[in-house]
Amino acid sequence: MKYVHISGLILILLFVSCKNNKKEVVSDDSKTEQTLKDISELSYQEIFYLLHSEEEYGIDYHGEAFGQDASHKVILVNLASDGCGNGVALRSTEDKMTLQAAVKISFRFLGNPANEMYRLYSVKPEETIPVGHSKLCYNGSEYIIQREIVSAGFEEQNED
Repeated sequence: MKYVHISGLILILLFVSCKNNKKEVVSDDSKTEQTLKDISELSYQEIFYLLHSEEEYGIDYHGEAFGQDASHKVILVNLASDGCGNGVALRSTEDKMTLQAAVKISFRFLGNPANEMYRLYSVKPEETIPVGHSKLCYNGSEYIIQREIVSAGFEEQNED
């Protein structure tokens, strides 16, 4: 009789532990579905973080243009990428001075009023820095992301 109670207790514990594991898996799936918004519902900030990894942030740019003093010294280039689309980078052909380039990022997400943002990047002499990707893959769809240099100038050197 003692062994029957112990066996019964072991079976009950086994069933309860299996039942609890299934609940966790279902819960994880529902959390994933709840956190993924429709592209039309994304805020400007959420779009920014989808389009840029940490090393691609640059500085939010709302100021006046630098002019085109250095526009012939900086270009956008495509890079091979494991992600969605090609990587995009700013490349400086200047060999002495750091450049500042304002980049316009344009996109069209159906139903979303946000359609562009501007970022400011500092590019050291002969440096290539990542600024994003040519496409955004989100919720099973691909979206074209266009970038263009709208202004570029030489960074002022502060002498101490």
